[in-house]
Amino acid sequence: MNTRIIGRIGAVLATVIALTALAGVAQAGTSRSASMSKAEYRALMVRGEALNQKYRLGTHRAVPQGMSAAEHRALMLRSEALNQNYGLGEPKAAVVTSQPTNSTRGFAWGAFGIGAAAMFGLALLAGGFVLLATHRGLTPYRTT
Repeated sequence: MNTRIIGRIGAVLATVIALTALAGVAQAGTSRSASMSKAEYRALMVRGEALNQKYRLGTHRAVPQGMSAAEHRALMLRSEALNQNYGLGEPKAAVVTSQPTNSTRGFAWGAFGIGAAAMFGLALLAGGFVLLATHRGLTPYRTT
């Protein structure tokens, strides 16, 4: 009778922990916090895009050092046109790249929050199972 009650308490506790972890995952899914205004969020995105450009991350990775994205695109279009004019290589469509105005590339904090909440929930669940197994006397370290 006593172990049945403890088992039910453990199941309820595991359910509460899992639901708490899922609530954290749902809150971590939004990229903009509730306390951040639209202007602050836009400023953060613009700053992130500038840092990506400075350190050559994301779409700026293909642009050679010392050359702007527009200069690189112009050079690629000119090279393709000359290749087509002189019959060099396979004729390809012109390389057209667009510059996103609001890039979301960067560190995905939402995904990090989801992973952290899931791992925290799994750790709590595993701790509950270990505690339950120890209480039932299933531990191999029993010194009786």
